[in-house]
Amino acid sequence: MHLVTILFAAILSCRGNAASLNEQNYTISVNSCCIKTGGAIDAYWTVYGEVSDENADWIGIYKSGRCETTVGSSCPSNSDAWSYISSSGTSGQQIITAPSAIGIYRAYYFHDNGYTIKAISQSFSILSSSLCAALNLTVNPETQVSNQTVVVSWCGASTSDIDDWIAFWQIDSSPSTDHNYTPSAWAYTYGGTIPKNQYTTASGQVSIQVPSLHGTYTVYYCKTNGYICSSYITVKVVNPNICKPSASTTSTVEHIIIIVPENHSFDSIYGRYCQATTGSKPTCNIGPSCCEAAPNNVSGSFPITLTDQQNLAYDPNHSASCETCEIDNGLMDRYVTGCSCSSPSNFAIADSTSAGGYYSWASSYAIADNFFQSTAGASSENNMYFATGKFLFLDNNVVPQNRNMNGARCYTANFASYDSTTITDLLNYCGIYWTFYAEGYDQNPSSNQCYPYYYDASDDPFTYFPNLINSSERYSQNFRDYTNLHSDIRAGKLPAVSYVKGLGIHSEHPGYSTLTAGETISQNVINAINASNTYKENTVIFLLPDESGGFYDHVAPPPKRTIDNQPYGPRVPFVAVGHQIKQNYVSHVQMESSSLIKFIEWNWLNGQPGQLETRDTVVNNIGDMFDHTKTGVEIPSN
Repeated sequence: MHLVTILFAAILSCRGNAASLNEQNYTISVNSCCIKTGGAIDAYWTVYGEVSDENADWIGIYKSGRCETTVGSSCPSNSDAWSYISSSGTSGQQIITAPSAIGIYRAYYFHDNGYTIKAISQSFSILSSSLCAALNLTVNPETQVSNQTVVVSWCGASTSDIDDWIAFWQIDSSPSTDHNYTPSAWAYTYGGTIPKNQYTTASGQVSIQVPSLHGTYTVYYCKTNGYICSSYITVKVVNPNICKPSASTTSTVEHIIIIVPENHSFDSIYGRYCQATTGSKPTCNIGPSCCEAAPNNVSGSFPITLTDQQNLAYDPNHSASCETCEIDNGLMDRYVTGCSCSSPSNFAIADSTSAGGYYSWASSYAIADNFFQSTAGASSENNMYFATGKFLFLDNNVVPQNRNMNGARCYTANFASYDSTTITDLLNYCGIYWTFYAEGYDQNPSSNQCYPYYYDASDDPFTYFPNLINSSERYSQNFRDYTNLHSDIRAGKLPAVSYVKGLGIHSEHPGYSTLTAGETISQNVINAINASNTYKENTVIFLLPDESGGFYDHVAPPPKRTIDNQPYGPRVPFVAVGHQIKQNYVSHVQMESSSLIKFIEWNWLNGQPGQLETRDTVVNNIGDMFDHTKTGVEIPSN
């Protein structure tokens, strides 16, 4: 495969094909759709009803975007390459040396030393020799509008292939890793989506519907109705309709703050707060009698009390393979014994002392007892569902690529970056202010100062995306130190969407932090909002651990989502705090981290949620947590 990221044009310029753009008396075409840099451009011209003007008529080669594409308009004087017509006649061939700069070009016919366009060829590629040797795809123009139709062209295909096809994939997916092409954005080379057992032409073009989602895509040429895809290009899609006509929200919720502690299951926090019999599936919603208590015994073991000291003493294994084994196809019976990572210490439940903040928030506001970790696995893997609503990598196996970011310099390998569209890309596109506030962000530690005592960029999911991160990231309003959250609240400068992450020692992460340390950060944010006349009635705070941390939970996760075929992990405690939230409420609606993306889309963006076309298209919204008498509109629960 050869990636062509800067070439976007519709090309079909083989000899004998007169361009439809040509004026009646002139035509021009080029012999190949791909020409090597410095190679020969064979331009074929015809003049009807008269003869050419030798050494006055001329052919100019211009890079795409430099000239108009309408006969009768004009081009600038400094062409990229050119030649006079060398003979008088009604037709001929002119050989012109191709420019050295790769790109998309057209050939233009001009009369009598002028610059008025008489004829225009179809566009063609000028590439390096290695790229030009392969099948080439092009799309015109560089940026496409969502839900419109685009012409995708190719040349160099094998004419012995049957039912070749062309499709859009989201940028971080590919035929080699998955078959999740965009369902509405593909076609066979002969057009349509119905196979005809038809041979492919060496060159051609086909119309395909552009995906509806704003972002960057890869367009692949795939052979013989399968997933052997021999060429691809990159296309950017914009959606002019994702933004509201004016800066407004659908509900009276004008700000949300998402606090992300770490590594606790629902049972490990609320297993003793909830009072309903294990397995009873209560349907009521008010108070602790409406959520199930954790069982008293698991595989012969009784629960350990998860005190602050116990939380510091033991960090359960929480890798994807471990959690998958412990979940045991929904039986939830291998946390204590049966897996290499099993341990009686995995069955631990906090009490009203270590989880005092959580108990208080549950009785004063709302919790959800059917909120699941988005996928089995560790923190960074699950953090991607806050950002883009899909699986990108396993566990904590990669760290952000960009080395210019703030944060601990403790990694020497496994760097990666991704180009998926995130929810914050959509917010940026619509001019909606967001910030990730990280404790210790401004410390910028040296190479031997690491997590949990220093800020770690891998705890911020948005640092994995180059479109959000650049060399000036440390000065961006989107990435700031946690202390700025409190000053922004006091100054009336709170973003519409905020994320908060404490240092590892203040994150509730087992082995590094106490529960109390994390609860203190959360309570301080809650206190700051409740003390603000500007924000106390229009701001909601969500507390959501990134994942369950390997602690036991008794409720089986739901089945895999077909949209990404990734298994859910155990339940995690989801808490909603604010004036517009129901009081002493337990929601039983099934939700996950991508549900927050769906709410952001619904509240701040235009049109239906699901605009990332990932989990946000299939998860439930979080509306069940809200008091609709205070939100101005009923927020959906689905």
